[in-house]
Amino acid sequence: MKIRQIEAFRALILRQTVTGAAQMLHVSQPAVTRLINDLESSVGFALFERANGRLHPTPEGLVLFEEVERSFAGMDRIAQTAVQIKSLQRGSLHIAGAPAIALEFLPQTLTGFMREHPGINSALVIHSSSTVVDLVVGRRCDVGFIAHPLTHPAVRIERIYRAPLQCILPLGHRLAERATITPEDLRGESFISMPKEFENRGSIDRLFAERRIDRIMTSESQLSHAVSVLVQHGAGVALIDPITAHYAAGRVLVKPFVPAINAEFAVVLSNQHPPSQLAQAFVAYAKGCMGETFLVGVGADV
Repeated sequence: MKIRQIEAFRALILRQTVTGAAQMLHVSQPAVTRLINDLESSVGFALFERANGRLHPTPEGLVLFEEVERSFAGMDRIAQTAVQIKSLQRGSLHIAGAPAIALEFLPQTLTGFMREHPGINSALVIHSSSTVVDLVVGRRCDVGFIAHPLTHPAVRIERIYRAPLQCILPLGHRLAERATITPEDLRGESFISMPKEFENRGSIDRLFAERRIDRIMTSESQLSHAVSVLVQHGAGVALIDPITAHYAAGRVLVKPFVPAINAEFAVVLSNQHPPSQLAQAFVAYAKGCMGETFLVGVGADV
């Protein structure tokens, strides 16, 4: 039993004549007749009977046709799925991101992407930048977004945003009217920092040390979002990445800080396993959203 025989059988029942079946299959009438005869020989019973010059399916033929239709419905679903995959309306997307970019920006971006591509499902996990790289290397996520410059031979890391750190102050702070904040403005202020292992922490500490400006180091957190909440509740002032500062605006005062200390964000893709079309489309979409949201920032480089 061959698929072409089944196709001829189905076409003959649907079109009811050999001529119609031949047109449907784009073959000659003798070819249809031969395929039907071969199928009847294969199954061992008659599939059609001729009456008044027309072919009518036998009861056995109708039973077989029911199963054929179920099979062709499955084939139609497979074809439809292939179309959905090609048009990015079907598939899974696993994303990993560092907290600074994954707590606000990625959920917002992913929501917009899924609205444009209904039918896909997604997962978003939040880890440190080094863990995000490991997840991409281990194929446990399709694409990663990191907040610190890293290198790894198994991945391709592409910077998607670079902009200065922002100074955040509690609402009503004495420096509220300043257009920009300098290290000298923060002399004697309670200061909330990122941990010492963070690259920008070292740049900040060196800057204040070079200018001999004392700060009151009250607390630290590895999450910039937590730092912004501490500032919001009056625990001190801080310098944080521009993405977190963007979403914290309104809960805290956000001021440009000079001299500039830049923060960088990057996308991570595997060098060993090409990303899916869906993952590539999401990266392009995220870059577009990044540009629309943050390009207006002072010194922003997307």
